[in-house]
Amino acid sequence: MTTRCDVLVAGCGPAGCAAATALARAGRSVVMLDRAQLPRPKLCGGLLTWKSMQLLEATFGLTAEQLIRRNVINHVSERYSIHAGHKVLSAGPLPFPFHFVNRRDFDHTLLQCAIHAGAKVLPGERVVECDAHSGVVRTAQGRTFQAGHIVGADGVNSVVRKSLQLPRKQRNHWHRFMAAAIEISLPLQAFPRPVAHPELHVGFLDAGYGWVFPNRDRVVVGICGLNWKKCNFAGLFRKYLDFLKIEGVQDLALHGHPLPYGNFLYQPARAKVLLAGDAAGLVEPMLGEGIFFAMCSGWYAGRAIARAADSGAGAAYVRRFHHSLLPELEYAGRLRWLLFKTMKRMGPGSLGLFVNTSTTRLAEMVHGIRSYAWLRRKKWDF
Repeated sequence: MTTRCDVLVAGCGPAGCAAATALARAGRSVVMLDRAQLPRPKLCGGLLTWKSMQLLEATFGLTAEQLIRRNVINHVSERYSIHAGHKVLSAGPLPFPFHFVNRRDFDHTLLQCAIHAGAKVLPGERVVECDAHSGVVRTAQGRTFQAGHIVGADGVNSVVRKSLQLPRKQRNHWHRFMAAAIEISLPLQAFPRPVAHPELHVGFLDAGYGWVFPNRDRVVVGICGLNWKKCNFAGLFRKYLDFLKIEGVQDLALHGHPLPYGNFLYQPARAKVLLAGDAAGLVEPMLGEGIFFAMCSGWYAGRAIARAADSGAGAAYVRRFHHSLLPELEYAGRLRWLLFKTMKRMGPGSLGLFVNTSTTRLAEMVHGIRSYAWLRRKKWDF
């Protein structure tokens, strides 16, 4: 027996929820699948920038005040610091505060928006087969779906993306620029000192960074970076924890996951499939911000399907992606290599010199108030 719908959304994370909400509000029949039972935990620093907050209000109708009242936003910080070893390279106030969320609560809130808009959610359905041309999707649980369009928002190991059978060059590029990330979440009392604002730590990786993020009752600690040298990444992370003076390092259970880090697809649509979020590698390749790019690409994909003729949705999505998101990803990638290569030649202190030349403008760039493309004022189209 085949279930038919206008759009099938694979994945119930921020990208899938944004797409489903846009489509359901436009009157399309939407079925959402996710391999996990929901709500589910998710490894993520949970940092929301200014552009994320603007997008949440414009697309989901969620304000910072509402999310704080619901305990979805559990910490707000108006300051930052960047460290190299025991030296502070840069620190100061932000032009707009960082907001921090627990991804389980955050994703569940967005999913409720999609359900309220009219999307049907089927948790525990793992996609195992997808045909981009016919729109047929099959799950490990034996169900078959026929859709006019498919939104692949099923994460970094996307089955939907793999079904597109990308050329070898693109597949090699995808794997070459896939970063390793390890993260733990500690109770406040387990961290050796108070943490009031987000900290970025450089110097542990040639192409990567470490972070310490505050939450209401926890501290999130992690590292992320390219591992071309095939080092012992878990061992490196334990050294990082030891540097932070976290006790019981050897006894901690580590949780790792792959993270797109400059392997974004330039053409994230083919036939009836539109890819969004991590499934298309849409993570900012300098600081690793993924939540915004997931929500924004999902929203673009949903609106493209809702507005365009059946044969033109993919092209409309790619045009909007190229206009608004691709320049940010490309220029962030260029800046990353410039900074990492400079630090390798001149030492981590060079990053401090760079940041301190124009702290406010660079902070506005991270927030999306300014573009990564030459620090121009950014005009978002949502």
